[in-house]
Amino acid sequence: MENNDKITLRSLLLAVLSGLVAAFNLRVFVRAGGLTPAGFSGAAVLLERLSGQYLPFKLSYTVLYILFNIPGTIVIYKTLGKRFTLLSRIDIFLTSTLVNFIPSFEITDDLLLIAVFGGLLNGLSDCLVLESGGCGGGTHFWAIYLSRKYQKSMWNVIMVINTLLLVLSGLLFNWEAALYSIIFQYVATQVIDHYDNRFRRTTFIIITDKPDEITKAVFAALGHSVTKFTGEGTYTHETREVLYTVCGKYEENQLTELIMKIDPKAFVNIMDTHRVVGNFRQKPY
Repeated sequence: MENNDKITLRSLLLAVLSGLVAAFNLRVFVRAGGLTPAGFSGAAVLLERLSGQYLPFKLSYTVLYILFNIPGTIVIYKTLGKRFTLLSRIDIFLTSTLVNFIPSFEITDDLLLIAVFGGLLNGLSDCLVLESGGCGGGTHFWAIYLSRKYQKSMWNVIMVINTLLLVLSGLLFNWEAALYSIIFQYVATQVIDHYDNRFRRTTFIIITDKPDEITKAVFAALGHSVTKFTGEGTYTHETREVLYTVCGKYEENQLTELIMKIDPKAFVNIMDTHRVVGNFRQKPY
């Protein structure tokens, strides 16, 4: 993702495609299956259904969804800037608008298939807008805000909160549909949590004959510092330089290729890291 205020054609197309996929998913899977999406979209659907049953007029999903997103938009604008906010608003606007124009048709009446494939489409839409440099709005604003604040993925935490909304939907309407909605939300959350790896860390231990060249290249390419140790091989008793550094999971392949390019004979141990505390250069949104 680009780290500036300029919106590229690629970013714009991804945000538009995300909104189109999300609106299609709402019409073809969510509404056809009587499911309740989580987050603010789910709250809007829930209020729309309640108003249709208990009020003399039916509230608009479009209006409700846009209103619910205003507080999160303000917070994200102050923390992540204009570009991220604008791309997010494009996705939100298209989702809430196109859902009124895309025709609803039945692909299957199997609720499990609807929940699973609807969840996959929902996750795909979220990944597309994240790749553009924005997000899908609603509780995603808060997931990103909290992830940034605490430096750890909060998608599954938000899923737990969203599950409470789905339980309420079950109490008010239909337990079967609510339980399938929880499957829908779980699938969608796992897709986006797998994609959004900016808070996953990887530790590299590198034994090399070219420590200075690799150290300079790592800092120049990724901005990460490197710690150097002097070790001794117990078989040859030769003195070797050992480098230690941590990078983001998304940088793992880039760093591996960089090391191998400088020293094809280097020995590299790559390990998943549970958590890093302290100063770490984080990929910006």
